[in-house]
Amino acid sequence: MGTAPVRVRFAPSPTGYLHVGGARTALFNWLFARHNGGTFVLRVEDTDSTRYSDEYVDAIYRALRWLELDWDEGPDVGGPFGPYRQRERVELHQAAARELLVRNAVYECFCGPKKIDERAEEPDDASDPESATANERSGECTCASLAPRMREELIAQGVRPALRMRVDPLRAVVVDDIVRGRVEFPAGTIGDFVIVKSDGGPLYNFAAVVDDHAMQITHVIRGEEHLANTPKQLLIYEALGWQPPAFAHIPIILNEQRRKLSKRDGATFVNEYEALGYLPEALVNFLALLGWSPGGNRELMTRPEMVRDFTIEGVVKHPAIFDHAKLAWMNKEYLKQLPPAELARRVVELLERRVSVPDRIDAQHVGRVVGLLQERAYTVAEIADQGSYFFTRGPIEPAPEALAKYCATPEAVDRLREVREALSAIPSGGFTADAIEKATRGVAERTGLKAAAFIHPLRVAVTGQAVSPGIFEVCGILGRDVTLERIDSLLERLQRPHAIGAERSR
Repeated sequence: MGTAPVRVRFAPSPTGYLHVGGARTALFNWLFARHNGGTFVLRVEDTDSTRYSDEYVDAIYRALRWLELDWDEGPDVGGPFGPYRQRERVELHQAAARELLVRNAVYECFCGPKKIDERAEEPDDASDPESATANERSGECTCASLAPRMREELIAQGVRPALRMRVDPLRAVVVDDIVRGRVEFPAGTIGDFVIVKSDGGPLYNFAAVVDDHAMQITHVIRGEEHLANTPKQLLIYEALGWQPPAFAHIPIILNEQRRKLSKRDGATFVNEYEALGYLPEALVNFLALLGWSPGGNRELMTRPEMVRDFTIEGVVKHPAIFDHAKLAWMNKEYLKQLPPAELARRVVELLERRVSVPDRIDAQHVGRVVGLLQERAYTVAEIADQGSYFFTRGPIEPAPEALAKYCATPEAVDRLREVREALSAIPSGGFTADAIEKATRGVAERTGLKAAAFIHPLRVAVTGQAVSPGIFEVCGILGRDVTLERIDSLLERLQRPHAIGAERSR
């Protein structure tokens, strides 16, 4: 390839939302392109119209934009329609198929869909060369030796042939992979395989080769589950007389039990992590380290640092482990570094996307809440959830366990009345954390009780929880009116006939 500029592509199939494994593949391609001053191409492989969905196409665009993995070319780059769509390139695939027929590199197959699988090919699950041809070895095709007269009769009957690649059974195929080294697929393990369906639609391996060549892709960086497809693609390149790109198959991602990552392990799609309140900066940092080592035991890295240091040679062979605890820790570190105003903006955005939008999410108020919770939370969603009592003006429903622990005695009701009286004496303009603390501790001193006797029922009244950030700061943010209203609401509840006994029995 000489000094040809680096050109890489991410080519997702829109049959679902963007999986974290796909996002990692996109990221490695993006980093490689940016590191080398090259081009990152996005190509949606949607030739199988029975399986793809425009909803998933849009979701993939959204996920990549959320991760800030911008692509460099394609119709309407950055616009609503985004990158290349493979289904719009079928004429190019058909021209290449005709060329293979002229070269006698393929033959017409009349076996029909009952004998051959004409669905869009999926990557093989295994990267073992021996497993690559299980489908080819079942149901042998004899169409290569079909007599011309029989062929003419079938066509006259309206039978439309597929196109099948001729493969020398005595030919071994070698893949020189940047990550995995030399991988040999022994002779006889790759049978003749279909490249074009009987309806003229190209299958995965063929379309990918034609598009990669047309787009002048220099490096194909993808998951190791695609390794078993590579010898077929190399045979197509050779038959067409084209120079293949360099291949790099990055390691599979496993869960913490070293099994394939699945929905049972929690969130597996990028949109789920966005909804859970993870920061894209943290998820990108985490995904970059799944199979790549920058050296020096570094973990928290800025995007410019990743671009500067990323190399394919730094990608490891062994499987990458998706450690949810590490991702949570990393997200918390990024969350702590985020400017409070920016974090407040993200909290507001998350709250506005919820089915029931809270009634108290103005930027100034949320900014004060963020200042209190930023050091405690692991995700944006945790701030929204843990601080849910901040985002509504009215009374709240206390947790049964909090009521049972701190409000199930007549004495607790008395303490709540006393602290309510003390707080009501604070003027609205002076309802600060310091003033609230002074008033509460003053009641404790006058009654000879510990401050905790007043703080615990006060916390249940204003937060509904047994545990919260500093209650004086909480009340200061909520304000005098909301604080007193919530105390009154709990007092009314506890003073109903048999209310205390009922709370105790829960």
